[in-house]
Amino acid sequence: MKKCAKTYALALSCLIAGTLAMTGCQTIADSKLGIVNPTQAVTLPLADATLQNYRWQLVSVTDLSGKPTKPELFNQAKPLLVSFDKGRVSFDNTCNRMWGNYSLTHDNVLIKNIVSTRMMCLPESRMAFDAAAPSTLQGQFKLTQDSKGELMLTVTDKSQISLFKAIANKAIAK
Repeated sequence: MKKCAKTYALALSCLIAGTLAMTGCQTIADSKLGIVNPTQAVTLPLADATLQNYRWQLVSVTDLSGKPTKPELFNQAKPLLVSFDKGRVSFDNTCNRMWGNYSLTHDNVLIKNIVSTRMMCLPESRMAFDAAAPSTLQGQFKLTQDSKGELMLTVTDKSQISLFKAIANKAIAK
């Protein structure tokens, strides 16, 4: 009986020490972006009010291993912004007007029927920006809040992770 208690105590100690070591080694901030790592933040429930009260600025797109992808989304004068409003999603700072429908399920946002005007945009990089923009909203959505209260929206699909930060709507600052 004593041997079993010692084994249990040793196993419990190792589990606690391992958990503390892993937690202590995690990166809290991404120094390049100046934002808190979304894996370190508190997950919040997805809610229409939260989505609608902010515009969402794209701050990174990476592959699943964390390597930056889609540079065409970051070579423009203005960043990609996404807005949600009463079942409609729109893309801002694109050359063409882009919008679609969204619906909120209990744990995800479903984006459907994205359409766009079809103007020719110059320089050609603007066309690549427009073509890549909708892919940032395909996948599983996760809303998080860091210790400073900043909201982040992470969208993960089978090949990429898109990270958006919340920007206060002008309509809110009335």
